[in-house]
Amino acid sequence: MRRTHLLLLAGSILVGWGSSAARSNAEPAPLTTAYGNGVHAYFGGDFQSSYDALSGVIEAGGTDPRAHYFRGLAALKLGRIDEAEADFQQGASLEAEGRGSVGSRVIGRALERVQGCDRLKLEQYRGRARVAALERDREASRRRYSDIYESESDVLRSRRPERIRPAEPLAAPQPKAAEAEEPAANEPRAEAEEAAEPTKKPGGSSDDPFADESAAEK
Repeated sequence: MRRTHLLLLAGSILVGWGSSAARSNAEPAPLTTAYGNGVHAYFGGDFQSSYDALSGVIEAGGTDPRAHYFRGLAALKLGRIDEAEADFQQGASLEAEGRGSVGSRVIGRALERVQGCDRLKLEQYRGRARVAALERDREASRRRYSDIYESESDVLRSRRPERIRPAEPLAAPQPKAAEAEEPAANEPRAEAEEAAEPTKKPGGSSDDPFADESAAEK
């Protein structure tokens, strides 16, 4: 039971908050009534009364783009071309930037009965305003991306470790001198050569048994 009461209380709070937010975004009742009178006068052919009623809405601080659109349409019928173009531009800016009290779908339904050259002229301003708003959004996105990229680059540069010096290469091991081994290797060869040579006795004698006899015969 307690949980059910809490859920009902939370639901009532959300509903009340949503309704208050919707009321805060809507136009006050007197401005809504004046706007309706201006539109009714326009479709009734009383363009001056329509212009005056919608001027009262705009001067009172109304942000409904439809008030600017219908006052501009009434100004066209009255021959006030410059005023009509200024109203079209202002209303299109409010609609494209989302600063108006109503959305584009509501505006489209209100303008369904307006046809012909006047509607084409109005739609030109609406299209230009949408393109301009889209370009501003893209430029803002590019700036945000550029700022994020630069900040990330600064962080990476600040965290980059110091450059480590490469270690010096180790010296290659030197081969051992071969001179110390050569005598040991040559010792058997020297002994063999000495053993092969005939041994000479002192005094010029040799081991040849016939050497003395040949010398005596001579």
